[in-house]
Amino acid sequence: MQDKKVTTAAVPEAVSAAVNEMWSQYCASLNSGDIDLWISLWTDDGIQMPPDSPPNIGKEQIRAAMKGLVDQFAWNISITNEEVGVGGDWAFVRGIYTATLTPKEEGEAIFVNGKYMTILKKQPDGSWKIHRDIFNSSVPPSEQ
Repeated sequence: MQDKKVTTAAVPEAVSAAVNEMWSQYCASLNSGDIDLWISLWTDDGIQMPPDSPPNIGKEQIRAAMKGLVDQFAWNISITNEEVGVGGDWAFVRGIYTATLTPKEEGEAIFVNGKYMTILKKQPDGSWKIHRDIFNSSVPPSEQ
């Protein structure tokens, strides 16, 4: 994760630090190919809304959808939070990402960048997990 301060002043420092740590683990898990760590960052009833496909509902469906990408590509992803808001046990994060996906077999590396909006849910242990996530590419279709 890039070192960029959260821009929402009303977010308590402890929440900001926890959210930044969660995104650091998100990047580290993809970059190391650790699907188990990556899926542990989601709530059991999470929903992922990827571009150009139906939503993945529930942790097992999210894992199944992502596993193929983790198995097929070596990842180099970076996430930058641009805005964080918090209300009680809920938070939202808006930001940007960049990633290079290098095929583990043959083929050219794929560069993507885009934006995301994620809703996080505070867990009983005080950690934050991804509850709803939507993202899309900022790369025009002709360049993908």
